[in-house]
Formats: sequence, C-alpha cells, structure tokens
Amino acid sequence: MEVKDLRYFIAVYEAKNFVQASAQLHTVQSNVSAHIRKLEQSLGVALFERHRRGALPTEKGERLYRYAKRVIALLDEAADTVRGRKAA
Repeated sequence: MEVKDLRYFIAVYEAKNFVQASAQLHTVQSNVSAHIRKLEQSLGVALFERHRRGALPTEKGERLYRYAKRVIALLDEAADTVRGRKAA
C-alpha cells in the first residue's frame, strides 16, 4: 500500500465515480484506475463494484476507508507539524 494509492482510493470512495475522482485529483481517469487496481491486487480484494455510472464500495472497501482516512490524517498532521504549521 502506498500513500498515493490511499489518497486515490479515498477520492473514488467519496466521489463514487472514477471520472469525478480523477478531476478532483487533477489527473486522468486511467491513472486513478491503475492505482485502485494496484491497491486491490496488493490486498487481494475488490474495493469497488464498478458500474456504468460510477463505483460503489464493497464491504472491504467500506472497512478500508475508515483506516485510509485515519492514515492520511496522521500523515498530513505529521507533515504539518514538521513544517511548523501545527503545534506538536
């Protein structure tokens, strides 16, 4: 699992759509799809059910979302603290 994969996962989860997530991330849809596929392969589970109009998280995707949000929040907090933007 890489940080970028988790950020992309969160974007797709929240947008419920790969195209909208790619626009929010300022990248192309194929890049987002590749990161999600890589994350799914590394975990050995499907994280989304893909549909014509979007993507809905699977049960495993629901579980990962809670952890992904916490991981990203901690990483962002650590970076802000080191840069002096937040008190430790």
